[in-house]
Amino acid sequence: MPIFLVVVVILLIITLCIGFIAYSHTKKVFREQKNFERGLKMVPLLIHLPPQSSDTDIGARDERDVTDETISKAQTMYNIISSTVQKGFKSKFYGQRHFSFEIVGVKGFVYFYAAVPVAMVEVVQQAVTSAYPTARLEEVAEHNIFSPVGKSTGTMGGEMTLKEDASYPIATFQELKRSTMRSVLNALSTLEKEDGAGIQILLRPADAVWRKNALAKADKKRKGEDSKKNKSAVAGGWFKDLVWALVKPPEEREKKSEDKQISGANSQIVDAMEEKAKHAAYEVQIRLIASSNVSQRAQSILNSLKATFALYDSPGRNGFKFTPAKDIDSFITAYILRFFPPENNKMVLNAVEMSTLFHFPSQDSIPTTQLERQASKQVDGPRNIPDDGLLLGYNVFRGSKKKINLDINDRRRHLYLVGQTGTGKSTFLENMALQDMINGDGFAFIDPHGDVAEKLLSMVPKERTEDVVYFCPADMEYPLGLNLFEFDDADQQDFLIQEAINMLYKLYDPQHQGIIGPRYEHWFRMASRTIMADPAGATFIDIPKVFTDDVYAKDKLKHVKDQVVLDFWNKEMASTSDYHKSEVLGWFVSKFGAFMANEMMRNIIGQTKSSFNLREIMDNKKILLVNLSKGRTGELNSKLLGMIFVMKFQAAAMSRANIPEDERTDFALYVDEFQNFSTDSFATILSEARKYRLNLIVANQFTTQLTDEIRDAVFGNVGTIVSYRVGTADAEFLAKQFAPVFDIDDLQRIPNYNTIVRTLIDGIPTQPFSMAILPPLGNPNKELGDALKQLSAAKHGKPRAVVEKEIFERISTPGGNTSEPNKPNFGRNFSAGAQTSPQQPQKPSTGSSFLDDWLTKKQTNSFKAPSSPFKNQPQTPPATQSLSPPPQVASPTQQPTTPQTQTQIASTQTPPHTITQAQNQPTPQPQQPQSQETDTAQSPPQPLQPAQQPQAVSEAETPQSAAIEAPSTPVDNSTEPIPANAPEPSQESIPKPQLAEDTHISTSEPQDHTVDLR
Repeated sequence: MPIFLVVVVILLIITLCIGFIAYSHTKKVFREQKNFERGLKMVPLLIHLPPQSSDTDIGARDERDVTDETISKAQTMYNIISSTVQKGFKSKFYGQRHFSFEIVGVKGFVYFYAAVPVAMVEVVQQAVTSAYPTARLEEVAEHNIFSPVGKSTGTMGGEMTLKEDASYPIATFQELKRSTMRSVLNALSTLEKEDGAGIQILLRPADAVWRKNALAKADKKRKGEDSKKNKSAVAGGWFKDLVWALVKPPEEREKKSEDKQISGANSQIVDAMEEKAKHAAYEVQIRLIASSNVSQRAQSILNSLKATFALYDSPGRNGFKFTPAKDIDSFITAYILRFFPPENNKMVLNAVEMSTLFHFPSQDSIPTTQLERQASKQVDGPRNIPDDGLLLGYNVFRGSKKKINLDINDRRRHLYLVGQTGTGKSTFLENMALQDMINGDGFAFIDPHGDVAEKLLSMVPKERTEDVVYFCPADMEYPLGLNLFEFDDADQQDFLIQEAINMLYKLYDPQHQGIIGPRYEHWFRMASRTIMADPAGATFIDIPKVFTDDVYAKDKLKHVKDQVVLDFWNKEMASTSDYHKSEVLGWFVSKFGAFMANEMMRNIIGQTKSSFNLREIMDNKKILLVNLSKGRTGELNSKLLGMIFVMKFQAAAMSRANIPEDERTDFALYVDEFQNFSTDSFATILSEARKYRLNLIVANQFTTQLTDEIRDAVFGNVGTIVSYRVGTADAEFLAKQFAPVFDIDDLQRIPNYNTIVRTLIDGIPTQPFSMAILPPLGNPNKELGDALKQLSAAKHGKPRAVVEKEIFERISTPGGNTSEPNKPNFGRNFSAGAQTSPQQPQKPSTGSSFLDDWLTKKQTNSFKAPSSPFKNQPQTPPATQSLSPPPQVASPTQQPTTPQTQTQIASTQTPPHTITQAQNQPTPQPQQPQSQETDTAQSPPQPLQPAQQPQAVSEAETPQSAAIEAPSTPVDNSTEPIPANAPEPSQESIPKPQLAEDTHISTSEPQDHTVDLR
């Protein structure tokens, strides 16, 4: 029986041994297979380091304290990862799942990676973003650091292991007071494009048994029992006791009353060991690898990496030593597949030590430009974004991506874009306009560059081709009219005039330095009211003519009913001396020359009726594309036309006051580089256009392009602000709009096609967030664009010849004779509108020079200068009136006109204008012939044309005027009576010209109102 038991025990022991050996072998095989499986299921994540704005501000603090605070952030990351430890048989059999943090240098750049099991991606992302909220992890393809030339022969590597037992700590950042990452990055900064290097740190949570063992070792260390000498003494003591036990029985030993005292250095080591055991621990494996074209270069890179680990050596405690790879091919395989031996429990580091080894460096710890950080933060967008509306872009935050839509109610609060050139503003506007086009909404796009307008025209859906109006001033063959002074309601006149004045300030005097000034405003306002009173319409280029052409001015004054305007001409201008007028007139008229002399602009703004009605475009959801390319149109012309469009849209929107608000159709106005087209009244558009359903989407490059008033209006009224990358000055201003989430550094480092947005949701402002804009949504079709250009020109334009003919017919003097197109005209065109009497024969040409004829008439004293058509003439004794020299030389191509022999001037709107023949002047005979060269008397009337300074007169400068005398037959006095408010006649001295003898105007009885126009 005992023998049987012995046999059973022996068999049981043999079975257990065989079973243990089989289990160990099976476990090893399965773990190797699991290692391959885990390596293949690793997901590489590229770590986008936090932006510079996330760094802790040093300020007046100690730099060492700031370094401690920065590195200690990584402890949060490792504490969260430690929670992934798994319990149970499966985890014991296969081992805990491991992670990998890697620093890789390849192709001249340095990257931070994390390799994570598929099932643990979200946990690691949470761990990283909890420690570094602005860091971002992106799933990427596997990196390759190996040189295609050197291959395995040009690759060197090995492992870093601890010098002492894992219970002893290495030097940490708390002792070093500096970031060791600076040394690591310095070693990687020497890499060339053909070099590659990597530091691979594999880690997994350590079993809880390790903590108990570490504390036990610390306790023994404190008792002085943890040295190799003590271990030998203990073993020898047991053997000695065993021998003496054969001779005499063992005696009970006395227990020591007190522990052996240890030195201060050992005490500190024990404290460090106990402190290490307090934190979460990880089993760690560190691999260093270098690759290059030649093995010597790879060895040099590897030596630099090894040297950086000397910083972690702590005298008397622990440190790292390098163990080179024996089989480089197996080592490379282990590096690529990230093999982690399941039995590796000899190298354990806690969270503080791991934070020292691998953390995200601050800007002060980055000595090389090869390591890139995020340019700007990624901030989560609001959760209550509407499902419908205009798609602006996508908010990407921590791997999640959601649409950012702008509801129509929030869109009515307007949208403002600001950013440097080339950052993506035009693409953003193009996508928004294209969505409006597809959705059937109406919009206008004012493009100072022309490219976006051309693209949009080439992407019009077929169902909207009839809705398109394409306006391009550079297409001169079929110019589209755009009348600045066109209005539907008389109440709009003052608004249009004031906007025109603001435009002139914007063009010529943006700093209000007096180039325009109050006097210019006054003249412009009065002249505008004068020409706008004509029911036939008037244009911007007609204003100079009202000052330079008396007949034209008299024709316009027939329609004026405003007494203030009448008093301006009949009193203020009439009482102003010619000398003072001459000083102002050239200054005033010069502001129009750039548009009158420009054929392209004249054919556009010179048409009395615009080719399209903006109110109709807005109400019917039409599409207006305005191509104001500066390269084709000119900068000054582009600015003027753009300001006209903005002003006309404001007037059209406000005209919607005649319909209920809920019946007004939403209309979007896109204006790129809107600082070129914005006047001071633009603030009114931002504050009031919402009520009239005019939604503004404006963009420019920097805020200092705007005046203070417009800038305050933009940021005070605009609901949605989208900021691209901006400069320093704008960043300081905009940081207040996006605080506290974004700061100045964030605004200055936004990547292209990325933005920072502050918008409204249901009228409530949201927290600022980051947004990536959409790529171009459409595909332009050039043939479609060319066809729509022709269609728009045919529907809305006129042939160039027709437009020019209409303009010249309108601006020519009424009743003028164009039979002498090449005859120069140096005088005022007052008599150009007079009609020739049938009884007045014309004198044939004598063949003499103009100066000879002029001197002959001077000697016969036959000059009769007409008085102002807008002023009552004083009652004076018979005398002669001097002929004022012309203020400016008329164009040589000005058409001569046929004089009229008798004109009646009596109106209810203006006082009678009379010039009576002096009593001592002979009356010419009706049969007397008159020279054709002198039949266009154009003596300047006083209230409209100031006289110039007397000058020496040459033949080319002599005024082309002739004496025209009225017949002795008085004018019929059956005209309307003089208005009661007409000024009383008063005597006025008239300056004398240089070459004319004194003549005087004699006035007879009031009923004798005749004009000497011959």
